Amino acid sequence: MIHIVNGDILASKLQGLSGKIMSWREMYDFGPFHSSWSNEELITRRAAFFDEKLEIPSSLFSAICHKQLAQLSEIPHDEEVVLWFEHDRYDQTMLMYILTQLANQHHLNISMVSVNSYPGISPFYGLSQLLGNQLLELFHSRKTVSSKQVNEAEAGWRVYTSSDSEEVKKWVADIDHELPFLLEVLTRHESYLPSAKTGLNIIESIALNAIATKPVSFRDLFHQIAPSLKDEGLSNLHLSALLNELVKGDQALLKTNGLLPMYGSEQHNPILTITSFGERVLSGEANRIDLIGIDWWIGGVHLQHLK
Repeated sequence: MIHIVNGDILASKLQGLSGKIMSWREMYDFGPFHSSWSNEELITRRAAFFDEKLEIPSSLFSAICHKQLAQLSEIPHDEEVVLWFEHDRYDQTMLMYILTQLANQHHLNISMVSVNSYPGISPFYGLSQLLGNQLLELFHSRKTVSSKQVNEAEAGWRVYTSSDSEEVKKWVADIDHELPFLLEVLTRHESYLPSAKTGLNIIESIALNAIATKPVSFRDLFHQIAPSLKDEGLSNLHLSALLNELVKGDQALLKTNGLLPMYGSEQHNPILTITSFGERVLSGEANRIDLIGIDWWIGGVHLQHLK
C-alpha cells in the first residue's frame, strides 16, 4: 500500500499506518501550465518560473519533481494507492495531476481520503489538524476512486491547463461531477483571473483591501486574510509571489520596508503599505494592468502585458 499526501506534517502523523508514505511537493495552484506540454517540459518551465518568482533553485525543483514521478512509476499496478487530499484549491489541483499520472500508468486500485470538515474542529483547514486516531478512522472509511472520477480528474486537468479560459466553464457545465470537491474549486477558477475593472484577482483584491486599512506586516496580513481564503489553501509563498508583483515599477500599488519572503528566507516580514496608485485601483479609478502590467499564469492562461 502506498499513501500519497500533501505535506510533511500529515506524512509524519500517518507513520503508524502500514505501507509507504509519499509526501508530494509541488504547487499546482499557480505557475505555468499548458495542456500540450510533456512532463519534462512542464517541469522545466515551472522550475524557471519558481526560480524567478520565489528563488527556488531550478535544479532543486526539477530534482524533486523527477524523483516524485520516478517513485510513482515504480508502484506496482495492482498495489493500492491511497490519496489523502483536502477540499481546497491547493490540494484539488494536486489531486487532478496525480490522478492523471496514475491513469496514464494504468493504475486501477486507487482509494481516497478527502474531507472538508471534521466534527469538533472549526475552522477546518486540513487533515494535518487531526490526531493519529482521527486519521486512522478516516483511513478505514476511505472510498474507492471510480473510473468516472478518474476521467473527471483527467478532463479537469486538461481544461485547467488549457490556454483558453472558457474551457473550464465548459467542463463545469457539460460533464458529470462525482469527485467531492473538484467542481467547487474549478467553479471559482475565474476569480483568479484579473477583474476587468481593477485588474486584480480575488487574492490580490482581498490583500490590498486589508493593507488599505493600515500598514501591516506580511505575517500579520497572511493570518488576517487566511480565514477568508481557507477553501483556497493559500500558502505564504504564493501570497508573497503575488504581492511581489504589486511592488514593482514606478507606479507600484504597494511599498515595503524590506524584502518579501522567498524560498530560504521565509522569515522575512516587511511592513506593507498601500500607495496612491493602489488606492486608485481599489476605487476603480485605475487598472492594475495599465499601471504596472502583468506577467502571470492562471492555469494554462498566460497573462502578459508588460510595461
